[in-house]
Amino acid sequence: MAPSLLAGKTAMVTGASSGIGKALTHALAAEGVRVAMVGRDAGRLERAAAGLAAEATTAWACDVRDDAVVRETVAGIEAAWGRIDILVNCAGVYLSAALPDLTNEQWDDLWRTNVSGTLFPTRAVLPGMLARKDGIIVVLSSVAAHRDFATMTGYGTTKHAVTGFARALTNEVRQDGVRVVTVVAGPVDTPLWDGLSTPIERADMLTPGEVALAIVHAMTVSPTQVLEEVLLLPQAGVYH
Repeated sequence: MAPSLLAGKTAMVTGASSGIGKALTHALAAEGVRVAMVGRDAGRLERAAAGLAAEATTAWACDVRDDAVVRETVAGIEAAWGRIDILVNCAGVYLSAALPDLTNEQWDDLWRTNVSGTLFPTRAVLPGMLARKDGIIVVLSSVAAHRDFATMTGYGTTKHAVTGFARALTNEVRQDGVRVVTVVAGPVDTPLWDGLSTPIERADMLTPGEVALAIVHAMTVSPTQVLEEVLLLPQAGVYH
């Protein structure tokens, strides 16, 4: 079997302590990638790395909403490993609320986590990628950015924002060898849904592993091609 196109590369995955980020960490490690797992809780990150070789991952406690901490984290990873070849922005929060019920605090958390928490890591890793004229940036969006659902005005707005961010960034860095992939996912069975009503049965949702495999596929199509947007939905649909 030919070696993976990703073998030997280094990746930074945000939101790596659970859900898609955790599944992707394991999928990338299977491809021979060293993964810097980023999340707010170092203990949860270490538990999420269970079963992986010690040299395959490192855990970095980092709040992606804090630009200074993000910059420090990226500098630390680059100092330890020399470079960051891949960034996957998995960190995010979900909230369903009718607009009159959406508080300022909830809105601030949605924006800071989903939008600033994507922009800050991307901005921090870009100089190294641009200097090497090589890199992959993955932005995790949502079907809520394509299909506007009731009670998702706040959440959907942030996902529209990151989708637009990724589309604009693609044109900004394309000629410098950096590929940008936007993954637009339908409902995924992650802890984000714990205690919440769900649009479809959790058994019918995408699994984190399925999304992780789609991301890996998008990154390994060809070094000279890019799947700019991947729309991944459950066979059961988005709503019952």
